[in-house]
Amino acid sequence: MIITVTLNPAIDQTIEIDRLIEGDTNRVAAIRWDIGGKGINVARMLKELGYEPLASGFAPGDLGRMIEDSLVDAGIGCEFIFVPGETRTNITILDRETHRDTVLAASGPRVTQHAVSLLRTRLNRRLRPHGESWLVLAGSIPPGCDPALYADLLGMAAERGAYSAVDADGEVVAAILSGGAAPDLLKLNEHEAGRLLGRTIDDEAGAIEAARTLRSWGLTQVVITRGGGGAVAITPEGDFRAGALDVEVRSAVGAGDAFLAGLIFGLVRGRGWAASLATATASGAAACLAPGTSLGRAADARRLEAQVRVEALREPTPHPAHA
Repeated sequence: MIITVTLNPAIDQTIEIDRLIEGDTNRVAAIRWDIGGKGINVARMLKELGYEPLASGFAPGDLGRMIEDSLVDAGIGCEFIFVPGETRTNITILDRETHRDTVLAASGPRVTQHAVSLLRTRLNRRLRPHGESWLVLAGSIPPGCDPALYADLLGMAAERGAYSAVDADGEVVAAILSGGAAPDLLKLNEHEAGRLLGRTIDDEAGAIEAARTLRSWGLTQVVITRGGGGAVAITPEGDFRAGALDVEVRSAVGAGDAFLAGLIFGLVRGRGWAASLATATASGAAACLAPGTSLGRAADARRLEAQVRVEALREPTPHPAHA
């Protein structure tokens, strides 16, 4: 079972314009609304690929109930904690000319300690031992929650014998590591990794160096994605690079979440790291073909997967003795 956790879900509003001009009136060419939140996006793409995940986390207000209803309608199992307040709305401005997107991310409502305890209890009940479960923690921490909550949930997963993955920004990852926890898989994009390490990552060599640095901190498997620059992975099976696919980008929002879904999908299916990276890359590219944060279609991911080139890096990173 793959359980995704979204502590701070969102309604994603995507506004498309032909060309963004700052400080001037911009005419809207298209607008759409999607349910969102990184863990929710991972669950949606897993379902599209043919896996039955469980989506969990917090669901604030009427919009939170709408999110759960949408997931249930799509055939995705849910275990959300309904909390007071209202689910945040994130606004993405997509420039059609440059294919660049600008995201305005709201903070979300505060969450009480009682809600946190209830979520922990339900997740603990759902996790299966002996490596039969993956706990995927993705996205930001809502107001009122200590970033160390992720570290607590990772510790719980380890105690239950479940695998874990984290996809979050630098501050959250720093809190996890300072709390003495470590996920089995850490997935970051180059900007998140740069913020965590306090450096700029602007090429593949920098991404490889960053991933190996994180691996030396005791992390078992590290993946850094670079958008149009592909991805690098430091793993027990070896170190890899996955080349990006040349596709016509409609929206890159959610592509990283689709990548993570494809990666875990491949690993759970026992495909190994090289094949799983190909599935991940194809899933991320498929998401780029779709508008807004609607993610991608499995048919596109399968078609694109054969085009992905995954190569072993020349110098595998040895396991740290304490990992």
